Amino acid sequence: MTRVLAIALIAVFSASWVSAGADGAGLTEADPQDVARTWDAARVYLPTADVSMRPSSMADLQNFTERHEELFPIAIHLHGCSGFWQGTDRRGRYLASLGFVVIAPDSFARTNKPQSCDPATHEGGFFRGTLALRHAEAAHAIARVRKLPWVDKEKMVLTGHSEGAIATATLGAEHTVGLKARVIEGWGCNAFWQEYAGLNSSPDLPVLSLVGNRDPWFRLSFLQGDCGEFMKNASSRSVVYGEPPLKTVHSLLDYGRPREDLRDFLCDNVHCAAGQQQ
Repeated sequence: MTRVLAIALIAVFSASWVSAGADGAGLTEADPQDVARTWDAARVYLPTADVSMRPSSMADLQNFTERHEELFPIAIHLHGCSGFWQGTDRRGRYLASLGFVVIAPDSFARTNKPQSCDPATHEGGFFRGTLALRHAEAAHAIARVRKLPWVDKEKMVLTGHSEGAIATATLGAEHTVGLKARVIEGWGCNAFWQEYAGLNSSPDLPVLSLVGNRDPWFRLSFLQGDCGEFMKNASSRSVVYGEPPLKTVHSLLDYGRPREDLRDFLCDNVHCAAGQQQ
């Protein structure tokens, strides 16, 4: 990176650029065994009576599905640039409370996973190839989910927070066959680098994006804006929060109103929680 670009990245969200030589989806140089580790080490959240429990493992998931005959809606959740944190658990538990089985691949289960940002200083872009890694992880998880016999194939959603939201927004449509929606939290789809700007969703896929209009990660002018200008159908929603405290919040799903917006979007397009009407 030139000195100019390095300076420009100060205070930039963990925008991860496609690695040199990778194709448009960022999957060419993926190590299949390394990608599989992210799936095997995933955190799992189950739609049980007590969704406040600790996250489960893939082994717990197998035991759970063997005890139930019904099909389950599923959410694949992509964590942010620093990996699993308490907010990952909050998102997983909330989606589980809406009736979803939630699988959150662990990007840091790779044998060599550079951290691309410093959340304490809102600095990012430390490793150019991060987006390619995250695309590979998401595509692998979706492919694995499609093969699971207990998954309701009409109720699959991809969600992402922060860096995971960039991957959710930009993953090529060819890798998302079967998805019914994408949810983008803490990313506005605007960027100087073309490879991670905009939405790569199919024309008819509903997309929900949630962003504060003064998100501290997006202070630079070329990062400001929201995903609305890139949305392709009437079922998609770009929600920009302009009132305090949400206007300056990056992790919006820690708050009640964004959770309600997510719940209503999922009910309209994927799956209704108990007590909701579609």
